[in-house]
Amino acid sequence: MISAELREFAEVPDRFTGIAPNSSVDRFDDGSVCVVRGPMWASVAGIDVDAAEVDALVDRVRALVPPETHCTWWLGPSVRPADLVDRLRSRGFSLPKDGPHSLIALALTHEPASPPDGIDVRRVRTFDAWLASREIAWDAFDVPDERRARIRERSDEDFAEALALGAPAHFLATLDGRPAATGTAIPSPRGMFLIAGSTAPWARRRGLSRALVHARWRYAVESGAPALVTHADPGTSYPILRRLGFEDVCTITRLEDPRAAQSAGSTSPAA
Repeated sequence: MISAELREFAEVPDRFTGIAPNSSVDRFDDGSVCVVRGPMWASVAGIDVDAAEVDALVDRVRALVPPETHCTWWLGPSVRPADLVDRLRSRGFSLPKDGPHSLIALALTHEPASPPDGIDVRRVRTFDAWLASREIAWDAFDVPDERRARIRERSDEDFAEALALGAPAHFLATLDGRPAATGTAIPSPRGMFLIAGSTAPWARRRGLSRALVHARWRYAVESGAPALVTHADPGTSYPILRRLGFEDVCTITRLEDPRAAQSAGSTSPAA
């Protein structure tokens, strides 16, 4: 059974995931809105304002997020006002260009099936593994070449930070010794938020998604928070995750700020 606490985490994971001191990621959360900012992206969620405050909310978020930063709003069923999606669309907010317009929040509270033989999943500890996992994810999410180039410029810095902080935890799965799939887990006291699950086209339908979910489940158990939540694309990962035992929580609508839409080649943090 999914608890109310876990449902809240699945709908608005940004509010509960841990952010290490000295990280390049930070969070602003005053109860009415939660804004998580990275070097090239920002996420807005957990919105609770009166209808008359929507314009002020948009202005407040824009004051927190530089105009060149790709900014995605994640809107679940608990947002207030309830018609916020329509209100933002009327203000020029658009459906995202970098992924599905809606996602399904899911939660898992029991151990998934063990992975098939022949798949090795390990925490990313080396720079080569870091680059391999990035390339797999970029291909899966169709990240434009210009954005890949911008991220590569930060590769040394990003890897050093990930290694020093230890979180988020990045995992790389190999099949027959070849990098084949990747996924990330962001810890919180309520469980792990899974993002960026990706499998190379040549390795699909070989059990790699199951192996990555199982590895991150073990990581959650070791961390003392045995639960997983994620946001799944209905057309790709959702059926796989349902077969692995994840349960539906709610539907999330994604919108992007029109300022951010003008930033060529940007994408979401999930990439």
